[in-house]
Formats: sequence, structure tokens, C-alpha cells
Amino acid sequence: MAYPKIKIRSLQAFIAVYEEQSFSRAAERENTTQSGMSTQVKSLELTLGRQLLIRERKKYRLTAEGEIIYREGPKILKALMSTEQSVLEMSRSVNGLVRFGMIPSLTRSVLIPGLNQFKTDFPEVELSLLEEYSFSLMRRVLDGELDFAIVPSTELPNGLTGKFISRDREMVVSSASIENGHAHLAGCTHFEEVPLSSLEGAHLIVPSRLNVRRTHFDMLLNSHGIHLAEILEMDGMLATLEMVAATNWVAILPSAICYPDRDGSTRQLNPIKDPPISLDYILVEKSETPPPRAAQLLASCLTHHIIEILNGWSQILNIKNPES
Repeated sequence: MAYPKIKIRSLQAFIAVYEEQSFSRAAERENTTQSGMSTQVKSLELTLGRQLLIRERKKYRLTAEGEIIYREGPKILKALMSTEQSVLEMSRSVNGLVRFGMIPSLTRSVLIPGLNQFKTDFPEVELSLLEEYSFSLMRRVLDGELDFAIVPSTELPNGLTGKFISRDREMVVSSASIENGHAHLAGCTHFEEVPLSSLEGAHLIVPSRLNVRRTHFDMLLNSHGIHLAEILEMDGMLATLEMVAATNWVAILPSAICYPDRDGSTRQLNPIKDPPISLDYILVEKSETPPPRAAQLLASCLTHHIIEILNGWSQILNIKNPES
């Protein structure tokens, strides 16, 4: 039987050096010395008889062989860690601390039903939630501060993997009261689909440029020639909802955060068409290390509730807009 020649430590060192673009930062990440990292990477290259990294100015670039190792290496390490973890956890109850992150557009609707179910099934697990925007959450997962995060789909930094959860739909959210309603939405009913052009002349609340959705909004508004009366940058989702309900300001928000408003008593919801604007949610975790079992179970529970809420929206909107 043939045995692999690649050593696990050498593989870990190579991945760390490339992702950190520095032997010193990789050594700090792996809790070892810089010389030790250099030795491990050189050992891997000697074992394979191929150069894997090329130093160009102040950046490391992968050779063709290095790209293969980097593509497959994290999968190998994660499979080994997952196997070891599964065996060790077979005789243990589900407990410990789970540190997870979610974006604000999901916490309002998903968190309570998700945590109620999870705590009923696994009462011994402690939970720590961080609500931030996607770039910050991804960095914290990469640094080991969070076990996983649920964020909008975006380009992932090296060292992270993303798993698709479901697709959301953006809506125009405005006040349900006649005196505060936006003029271009005055004749529209709750849940009626509206074109993006309905925002012409609107006072629009938008997320800051730190939010991945902002760039997409700016591009669409510019390409469709839509002129706004005024723009207000606001990164507080709950503050945005309150301001929309009490004033003539409107916002574009994912349907997930709007789920509690589906009765239309406080806020009017109008899905956007021409063009429809979608938003994909992904589960982000470290490429090399699987989350603890408790974290995996919580992620599965939250994912289930996200899909359930978005499927509920699909059924509602199909009834209200049968031709869409």
C-alpha cells in the first residue's frame, strides 16, 4: 500500500504562508517560529520536487504546482480534522460555547425562532452572537474569533469557504400611512411589485459603502438614470425601519428583515422588478478547520429557518403577483 509523502505540518505551513503573504505572520498564526515555517515549506517543496511559491517584490505567487496544493490542501486538512473531531465527540453531549456572527438583516426575523428551537434541543450549549456587517464578520471567522458567520455572498478572502444557503429578494420599504408615503408608491398596494424607477424623486436611505449591497445599489440607480431627492447613509437596520415607518423616507431592504411587517399595518412592502434585485446568503467558515459539533448544529438550525422564511415569502408573493 502506498503512503502519502506530504506531512501535515508542512501542508499547514505552506497554506498559512500563502494566505498571510508573510512567513512571520504565518508563524504567529500557527504558533511557531519563522525559521520553523521556512523549514516546513522547503521540506514540502523538496518532498514534491517542485517549487510551490515564487517571491515577486513583496508578494508570494503560486506556481502551477502550488495552485494544486493550495486548492486541495485545505480540503485534506479539514477532512482530517473533521474525522478526528467526530470520533472524539461520539461519547460527549452537545455543549460548550458557540461564537457566531450574523448580519442585521437576518437577526430580526431568524434569530428568535432559530435560537428557541436550538436551545430546546441543546440546552447545555452557550451562545455568543456578534451582529456586524459581512467584511468584519469574515475577518473574525478567519482570525478564529467566530466559529462561523452568515453573510451575503461576496468574494471570500483566502482561508475561508462559503456554502450557499438561499436567495433573498430586495424590497422597497415605505411608510404604510398615507401622509408619509412616497408619491410614486401612493397608488401601489402592499406586496405589489414595483419597478426600480418608482424610486425617482425619493428620499432614500442607503447602507454605507462598507456594506456589500451599497455598490450594487449605486450601479443600478446610475445605470437606470434614477434621480433621488436626497440620500441618507445609515448602517442601522432597526433605525432604518423606524425612520421609514414614521417619515417619507424609503429604503431598499432584503425581504428577510421585513418578514414581521408582512401584515402591512406599519410598513408597506413592494418587491422590486425591472430589474429584480436579489441577495444570496452564504455560511462562512474556515477552510482548514471544521467548526465544533455544537456550532455545526446551530448553523444547520439557523440555515433551516432562513430557508423556511424565504420560502414563506415566495408563497406569499406568488399569490399576490401570480404573473411574476
